[in-house]
Amino acid sequence: MDELFTDLFRKEAREIGLDEVSALKVIRSYDKVQELSYEGLALRLFIRRENSDSFVLILAQKELDQLRLLLPFRIRRDLFQNIEVLEPLMVLELVAQNYGLVISVGSRFGRFLYQEDIGIQDSGTQIVSVRNPHDHDFLQSIFVKTLETVSGRVAKCALAFCIDTHLYREWLKADLPDKTRHIQSPSVSRIVGTDVVRRTVASNARESDPGKRFNLTELDLALETIKTVMGQQWYETVLEQYPDTSNRAYQRFVRSATAHPLSEALWSGQPEDYVRIIQLGIFLNQLWRNDNRNRLTEKIKELQQYLFHHTYYELKMSAYFDRRNYEVSFIPREEGLQTPDFRIDSNDGFAFAECKRKDSVSLQIDSDVEKAASQLEGYGGPGVIFVELLTDIDNQAARKMLDRGKQLLEGMKSICLLVITREKSRDEMGTIALGTRAWGVKISDARVQLPASIERASYFQDPISWMPLSQS
Repeated sequence: MDELFTDLFRKEAREIGLDEVSALKVIRSYDKVQELSYEGLALRLFIRRENSDSFVLILAQKELDQLRLLLPFRIRRDLFQNIEVLEPLMVLELVAQNYGLVISVGSRFGRFLYQEDIGIQDSGTQIVSVRNPHDHDFLQSIFVKTLETVSGRVAKCALAFCIDTHLYREWLKADLPDKTRHIQSPSVSRIVGTDVVRRTVASNARESDPGKRFNLTELDLALETIKTVMGQQWYETVLEQYPDTSNRAYQRFVRSATAHPLSEALWSGQPEDYVRIIQLGIFLNQLWRNDNRNRLTEKIKELQQYLFHHTYYELKMSAYFDRRNYEVSFIPREEGLQTPDFRIDSNDGFAFAECKRKDSVSLQIDSDVEKAASQLEGYGGPGVIFVELLTDIDNQAARKMLDRGKQLLEGMKSICLLVITREKSRDEMGTIALGTRAWGVKISDARVQLPASIERASYFQDPISWMPLSQS
């Protein structure tokens, strides 16, 4: 029995209020167990529901016939809305992504590294290090060994993560939030009040043509939404009139001396551009949360700048999943760390998404796929890559592009699906509407599995309705 519990396990178990009897119950009567083996190392993960609000996860190592318990974790139910569907390794990854410190193995940075071979270019540098800017206590589990190969020195990383114990224990002590997913109608009252809606509807009431009256109302409400989200000063400087791009205040907001894409769209006089402005208002409205729990404010800062189109594509894709009642959260950028754009939570699992929008009409997507792949592989999985094209393609051309993309993604451990999309305008009873067509290919050799519901939604085959901004 003494050999079963390591000193570190006992210490951490005391910290989270777990006794030895409860720990034994987890490994003898678990809900799920997962075996991990890599380069001669054998690890085992056990998880068991503790009560209605929490689970216990235990990381153990098997040496010969002896099991040694290494680390215990208490997992609150608010980590993921349906933990029971996840494998124990995925639960551990979510803990590390939410409450972990960034670690480096060679030139590779991340919060959770699993079964990776990492080249070591400089033999004089430290192989493993922890980035701990706030000097917090931490708990690490790092299984790395180095080998000399014909191509140079390689770090064989079986598993590596480092938990910020301050953040982790604060989470365990905090009150449990209400995690019920309340479906809200995407009404403009989320961002601007119903009084603004009524006033805007009334201001366009004299327009006799119903279609034109509706379009003018929707555009006005989209601009009100954008003004509220972007800020009055940004709106007056960048959007209210065609901007003076030489103005220092303008350049400070946009980070460029070029006209902001949203300003160009508003002053173009093109109906398609007006529809995109309306769509932006709808996407912002769909994603808006008063508590900013999905970190939308990170994207709003990017929308204010010249690289607007790329962020607009991210918003479009994330709003699409959010409208289907998936939980969407944006991932903040971190210096030196590869990060995807957003995470999608469904009832049957989670995935990370990376969106790339081409700046040209070229159909060459190799660099976009490779860059997206590095961002997803560097963070974790399962992952989905979306690439938007500016050029019309037929099914045959789409299939060739996907076949090429699949070749580029062979051997990737975290990427499960590649999807290319094309936004198309169409006439619906005299009103221009925008729709998205998608083609996708599965990456079959990924080590993780994409949840079936997220895979289905990623093909854009099930139509959804967007409530008008004037509908409150």
